[in-house]
Amino acid sequence: MASKTGRRLNIIISTLLLALFLYLAFRNVDLKELFNILKTTNYLYVFVGILIGALGGSLVRSYRWKFLLEPIKSDIKYKNLFSTTVVGYMMNNLIPRSGEVARPYLLGKNEGISKMAAFGTIILERIIDTVIFLLMFGFCLIFFKNRISNAFPQIGSAVVILIILTFVLFAWIIFSMFKTELSLKIVKVFTKILPNRYQVRIDSLFGSLVNSFEILKKPKLLVKIGFYTFILWFVYLVSTLIPFYSFDILTNGSIWLSMWNANLLLVLISVSMFVPAPAGTGPYHYVCKVTLTSIFSISEVNALGYATSTHLMGFILYFIGGMYYFISMNYKFSELKEETV
Repeated sequence: MASKTGRRLNIIISTLLLALFLYLAFRNVDLKELFNILKTTNYLYVFVGILIGALGGSLVRSYRWKFLLEPIKSDIKYKNLFSTTVVGYMMNNLIPRSGEVARPYLLGKNEGISKMAAFGTIILERIIDTVIFLLMFGFCLIFFKNRISNAFPQIGSAVVILIILTFVLFAWIIFSMFKTELSLKIVKVFTKILPNRYQVRIDSLFGSLVNSFEILKKPKLLVKIGFYTFILWFVYLVSTLIPFYSFDILTNGSIWLSMWNANLLLVLISVSMFVPAPAGTGPYHYVCKVTLTSIFSISEVNALGYATSTHLMGFILYFIGGMYYFISMNYKFSELKEETV
């Protein structure tokens, strides 16, 4: 249960980050010229591209989630997986990270499974997404290392830290898989210093997370999860690429070159999603602008035109989809109030 103070602090921090990055993105930009570009743009490609990302990404993510949940329950209805995934996206766009809590809570309610066990699969899902991100970032560094370093001087250090943390995490996962009881005892040593209500929840969460690691012992499921993870990245890659045509940027070469450029933009946008701002507003715009201007020499107004239109289109589509399922599945915000931060 999140405290009122915790919720308020979360909102304050998120709002400050949103304001800071929006300022960094739009400072010294000719807003009149940007408005003219947004007014005259053909948004067909933006709509198609973001629809592919929103709908296709939700479909694939939901299907992959089914495999992650198989050790918990093998006959989960796909409708419940998809609806809670879309609602989760909408919630994340309104309150950072709240979707990660809403998804397992609503799925647990609909399917009669442990909400903590479902939440463990969400954490595992994020670990898998981080691995594919690091893999794609590694490929980008091979070809764009100097340009990335010049555009984002601190990104190298940040990624090194992320890689180290990922390896530490993998070591802990392997240890927990084969020494489950010992790992649970170690966690309890640290949680004893917490108030009882937090201790119980963290111990329960850790137990559920360790149980979700059992899927890593099943090669067939692991291959399927890996396959759909790459499909998910490809869907997001296409979603990033297609709106280029609305602004006539990065489309002069071959389609493969455009896809490679889109992959770099997608990788760097993914970095911005680590910042807990509502819907990534601000960090998304800033990273888009700096990437397109510093690495690809796109004008600031075109770069921000791309960032503003794709971000807004994504927000609208996820909000419409999320509200549709929220209403049609008879979900209530009051149910989530005590579960989300």
